[in-house]
Amino acid sequence: MSESRPSEPRRVCVICDSRYGSTLELARAVVRGAEAEGAEVRLRRVDIEPPEYSVDAQRADFLAAQAEYRALPRASQEDLIWARGIVWGSPTRYGLMSTPLRAFIDEVAPLWRQGALIGKLGAAFTSTGGMHSGNEVTLITLLLPFFQHGMILVGVPHSVPELVRTTKGGSPYGASAVTGFDGTRGVDDNERAIAFALGARVGRLVGQVVPEPGSVELAAYGE
Repeated sequence: MSESRPSEPRRVCVICDSRYGSTLELARAVVRGAEAEGAEVRLRRVDIEPPEYSVDAQRADFLAAQAEYRALPRASQEDLIWARGIVWGSPTRYGLMSTPLRAFIDEVAPLWRQGALIGKLGAAFTSTGGMHSGNEVTLITLLLPFFQHGMILVGVPHSVPELVRTTKGGSPYGASAVTGFDGTRGVDDNERAIAFALGARVGRLVGQVVPEPGSVELAAYGE
């Protein structure tokens, strides 16, 4: 009988871009889910630079949410190297991820060349103004970089009851919230539970994966 292999470290990094706080609320639900499964979790943000074209930067809820958001540590390459599972999310922008999150993904391109994330877990979340404003398309665009990094994707199975019951956000492709075009509808209980379930699934599975880093540059140019 072969000896059982000890479980791998359960380390999860959750990275978000948030304006009115809805995406950050989803991020915190993902964190709670992963922690409930015994994972060590880092919650990180990306840089948001003015001007802000898609928000009312004078609204009190925006200012309060930004104070909470900017208090988070900024995401770094080291966070991704440390983590065995990476969950990132942003608001929907025309069916795409936000520019600040995309800029961060471009920033960590050296990790792609090194093949440093191969074999790790990846999952995604988003908040969207309307029901048909591209939330599932955005989730797919958030997942595509994980494919490029050779990672293993994690979604939300329909065995999660809230995914069947939701009348707003939530998807098998990841967690989402439909918050209204002015952001005032917020995150409801089903959406929060789906985000928690996504985090919990990553937290469970991350202890079972063994990253398999391998240099892309060596593969391309080696003998």
